[in-house]
Amino acid sequence: MRSLFIILLLFKGSTMLFAQSVGSIKGFVKEGDAPVVYANVYLTLKNDSTKIKSGTVTGNAGEFILEKIPLENYVLHVKMIGYVSKKMDITLTSANREIDLNTLTLEADALLLNAVEVVAAKELIQKTEDGFVIKASDNITQIGGTAADLLKNMPGVLVGADGEVTLRGKTPLTLINGRISGIAGIDRTAQLQQIPASSIERIEIINNPSAKYDADSEGGIINIILKKNEDSGTNGAFALGAGYGDRYRLNVSALLNHKTNKWNIGGAYDNWYTTRTRSVKGDRINYDVPEIYYLTQRRFDERLVFYQNAKANVDFTPNKKNNFSFEALWAFPGEDNQETLTNLYEDINKDFTGSNQRYSNEIRRSNTLEGSLKYSKRFDDPDKALTANVSNTFNKDREDTDITTTNLTEQGESLGTSSIQRTHVYQNTNLMNLSLDYSQPMATNGFIETGYKGIIRNLNSDYERATEQNGEYVIDPLNTNVFEFKEQIHAAYFQYTGWQGDKETPTWKYNAGLRAEQVWNKGETIDETVDFSNQYFNLFPSASLSYYTQKQNNFRMSYSRRISRPSLGQLSPFTDITDSLNQRSGNPKLKPELINSWELTYNHSLKKGSVSMAAFYRLRNNAILPYTVLDENGVAFTQPQNFGQAMTYGTEAIASYNPFSFYSFNFSISAFKVIIEDTGATMEVSKDLVSWYTKLVNNFSIGKNGKLQVIGNYTAPTAIPQGETIAVYFVDMGYQHRIMKGKGKLGLVLSDIFDTQKSGLITSDYNFNFSRITKLDTRAIMATFGYTFGTSFKENVMENRFRND
Repeated sequence: MRSLFIILLLFKGSTMLFAQSVGSIKGFVKEGDAPVVYANVYLTLKNDSTKIKSGTVTGNAGEFILEKIPLENYVLHVKMIGYVSKKMDITLTSANREIDLNTLTLEADALLLNAVEVVAAKELIQKTEDGFVIKASDNITQIGGTAADLLKNMPGVLVGADGEVTLRGKTPLTLINGRISGIAGIDRTAQLQQIPASSIERIEIINNPSAKYDADSEGGIINIILKKNEDSGTNGAFALGAGYGDRYRLNVSALLNHKTNKWNIGGAYDNWYTTRTRSVKGDRINYDVPEIYYLTQRRFDERLVFYQNAKANVDFTPNKKNNFSFEALWAFPGEDNQETLTNLYEDINKDFTGSNQRYSNEIRRSNTLEGSLKYSKRFDDPDKALTANVSNTFNKDREDTDITTTNLTEQGESLGTSSIQRTHVYQNTNLMNLSLDYSQPMATNGFIETGYKGIIRNLNSDYERATEQNGEYVIDPLNTNVFEFKEQIHAAYFQYTGWQGDKETPTWKYNAGLRAEQVWNKGETIDETVDFSNQYFNLFPSASLSYYTQKQNNFRMSYSRRISRPSLGQLSPFTDITDSLNQRSGNPKLKPELINSWELTYNHSLKKGSVSMAAFYRLRNNAILPYTVLDENGVAFTQPQNFGQAMTYGTEAIASYNPFSFYSFNFSISAFKVIIEDTGATMEVSKDLVSWYTKLVNNFSIGKNGKLQVIGNYTAPTAIPQGETIAVYFVDMGYQHRIMKGKGKLGLVLSDIFDTQKSGLITSDYNFNFSRITKLDTRAIMATFGYTFGTSFKENVMENRFRND
């Protein structure tokens, strides 16, 4: 009994001694009077910032408590996306064992938010370690436009007349909310003109992606983040825009959400409705076709374009560390295009040899439905995370075209009976994404990231061509077929990131990764004229090394190996005959490109701005480029081909500066040279090509509630195989004014003020010379109104979460 008493006494004494050797820290994290929920709060040793001793996340009232902490000198860290991180020294002693910090106030990040009373000039383009970020709300010159319009102001990005996007001369991989999505097209060459700018929160660009990202991102990554509100209570926003150029335009956007402690339910709707005109002037010399030595083409289009997008989200957060999120997206784009093309044929003496007029009536409708389910697991250590995501997209696309061809006399009068053709392209696609990502801190200064990504894609494309004969349409069996394509991509990656010094202000930072990828695909037509299959395994390493000065200026070197698989459009065997003398088709025999990319960047911070410079080099094997051949009948046929090697090297510079409180600017310039070394003797291309473009963004604060933005773009003639594009230049202007105590906004946009924006190209080969100039009705005026309401309205709701511009 005495022994038992002594044991109990010793146990009690050791328990009391342990209790006296540990302490606790508690408090609240708020922004003003509002709690900041799910902020990361953690402790590191004061003499070793790499070791996290304890951590938690704030609750619904912003409260936190750290318990059973050994008595020691610490640094307390408070972090939350959208806010300036906070640090403070904490010392736990036997005399000061329980510390109550009361309220810790976080301030909104100056790069993301503005003050309510003064409309300061903000950076339209923000430089990140991997690339750039552009916020849709700051790009007021593109209000009422599309995602392609927003990208016109991004450094290193070119947007063509038809919305095609290139990044440093290559087509980037486009993601929606971090995944390949059918909302922007089922293929990697996304249709960014189908996404209204009013539905976008921000656009992220990654120039040289690491092994963590899809290998099929040789041209970089454009990640479009759609709007989603996270504020508690009931919140909403509404925007309306209407304008007029040669024709009228309309844009409507609405968002609504309701958030409680555990649930966040929201929805959004956007549409974009416009009527556009386009004129095209084409001139070609056919050296080996005497009857059509000179071909003169004049085309005029009237196009009705409309896009409707809807989104619904349901988020469930049962506790601080687990989150389930479901998202449903629906898109219904459509186009009605009426095109008149007049062809004039002349011989070498400029004598009339023939003429005709082709009238095309094209109707296109598409329907896309996408569902996504995501699970996120939080841990006390902010560098530790687990996410799983599955999404599925169903797309149905229908395109019907009637083409009437009428021969004309030299005086332009109808001659003989018109011929009528009818084509249709019916396409059904299904896309599934599967991903699992995990990150784990290491004992030393660093963490690892690993994960799996699966992409399963199926396509069925039905092409039919028929000719009207005696009142009935007779199918052309040689130009009617069904193409089926199936593909599976399975990838796993591992990446290590480390640093020397403090994580927030390191001296050195580095990462190295490896991605392994297995691909199976198969394509065939029902008549077996096309039948191919591929199976290949590749490894994609990546690495980067960054050095930071004491003022946090940094140098960064990076390398990655990537792949560029042919797009579904590039593989399609069907021929577009809308212009019978300039036909286009895909090429089922294409091989994927394999690319090695190097980049060196330098970022320098100034008191009132920043400067960023980059040099890049890219070596492509099996380069995929379009190539045009002219047959003996004067028909030019364009098809993508594999060339040998294509080397691209160039430089890029970006400067942001705020010389006055009411004015700031962002200037960027990019230049690169392309050298193509073709291994095929049958194809001749330009060997030594230089391209450059520059952009200047001017931001002005007008009083307390207004801001003016003027953007100028200039693109020098850009290199393409067999020739070059023409110079493109234009100026856009936008003004925005806050009303209704900051809850509303009025805007006015003038696009292409001087009506100078046009596109064109000049190409040639041994037997032809061709030029084409395209002019859209780009000059227009757009008036907009936006309104935001909320249970606890804050300025950052309208500026950075709803983006109701």
